[in-house]
Amino acid sequence: MSHFEDATNEYSTFHSSKESEVLERLRRATWLGTTKPQMLSDPIQGRFLAMVSGLTKPKKILEFGTFTGYSTICLAEGLQEGGTIDTLEINDELEHIQDLYWKEAGLKNVTRYIGHAHEIIGSGALKGPYDLIWIDADKEHQIDYVDFAVENLNVGGCLMVDNVIWGGAVLDEEKLAKPTSGGSRIHRLNQHIRNHPQLKNVLIPVWDGIQVARKIS
Repeated sequence: MSHFEDATNEYSTFHSSKESEVLERLRRATWLGTTKPQMLSDPIQGRFLAMVSGLTKPKKILEFGTFTGYSTICLAEGLQEGGTIDTLEINDELEHIQDLYWKEAGLKNVTRYIGHAHEIIGSGALKGPYDLIWIDADKEHQIDYVDFAVENLNVGGCLMVDNVIWGGAVLDEEKLAKPTSGGSRIHRLNQHIRNHPQLKNVLIPVWDGIQVARKIS
């Protein structure tokens, strides 16, 4: 981040609702106890997820990419009474930290699926429809995840996809010329979402970019 971006993020964090003490402790535990703590949502992104969930008031949420469970807790803030979350995670070594902080946050009715998300969605294990879907998983199969999400999202439901600017790679002509590059894949994903006949979307250029879309038909 540039100095301006750092200062803006700090200012935004200070002038936003504070994350809970449980989330603060989970953040510290993630940075101290995992090998890739940078994968964690920052406080502002967490408050954004909680805000969208609170506005949509979902009955059923699907999350691609649990990591240590921080975003799961944020998304759960807007769940209706008795609502449920299905969450997918490839790493089976994070369950202890997820379980600890989910319990502290009072999360109930969370179903965790361990394995590659692409295999899980093809297994028939997930039972939609969902009202809110958050995708923050491997980038190789993002378009497949979006198509699955649209198929399993209620009309009027909300779809969000993380990392859609990919560190600016979507603006790099050299990377876009290579079909297998991360930037090229994410660029195709953004085109796919924008042109999808069942979605209305906006790409928000904050953090590493978030696509927010509503299913219209």
